[in-house]
Amino acid sequence: MTGLASRSTATLRAGGSTIARPRCERPGPRNPPGQGGPVTEPVRGLMMETAGVLYDATLWRRELVRLLARLEVPAMYPAFFERWDREYLIDVERGFRQFEEAFQAFLLSAGLTWGQIDEVEAFARVQRNTCEENLRPLPAVGAALAALDKRGLKLVALCDACQGAAAIEQKIERLGLGGLFQKVVSSFDLGAVRPAAECYAAALAALDLPAEEVAFVGCDRRSLEGAAAYGLRTIAVHGEEQVSADARLESFAEVVELVAEWSKPECVEASS
Repeated sequence: MTGLASRSTATLRAGGSTIARPRCERPGPRNPPGQGGPVTEPVRGLMMETAGVLYDATLWRRELVRLLARLEVPAMYPAFFERWDREYLIDVERGFRQFEEAFQAFLLSAGLTWGQIDEVEAFARVQRNTCEENLRPLPAVGAALAALDKRGLKLVALCDACQGAAAIEQKIERLGLGGLFQKVVSSFDLGAVRPAAECYAAALAALDLPAEEVAFVGCDRRSLEGAAAYGLRTIAVHGEEQVSADARLESFAEVVELVAEWSKPECVEASS
């Protein structure tokens, strides 16, 4: 993966992987118009996606594409789900539609017969339940979050989800990450999904910190762009190749080192 997009970087080697890190001039979002200069404050809080960052949310989708291939339905991962995410899931995550109704409408629009839809719906239901029952954090996530918490960073989970915050809190507990987040903010409760500004505003309110002291950790391009537009520093973890962010990391474990460097006194002074 590449380092900071169009920004000065320092590259280190760790365990055979490349870690791209900002130098002490601290590339990052600019202050609001008229206030000038780059952000100089240390990072005191993180808001982050959960799906794709803390755990793998793609397993049931990959299995579904394999079923479609057996049914001789043209489908590739992840392309098959792009329109689902853009035109159907967005309303489910805002609380405007039921998942089952939206998914059925999507499959019908994709050209499946009613017989195929019945089979796919039943298969998807089993796969989604299995994924929920066997939920595991991605490697190093637990240790990294514990290290960030020990450093005194405030953490908020900012989720685009088909459930309210209470259900997501239970999922975080099942991941073994309970007690590490100050709050969970769900699109389902807000009636808005990222990159809508109100999502970042709600997470900032939960952190009780100004934007210049907060970084957003995510893997979704539009979410990262929305965070940058809102004035947050951005950290892409497991992101797509075309994702642009202040830092791009291969592992969540690297977030700890990155935040520590961004918060070094000499880095803050150098960017003042």
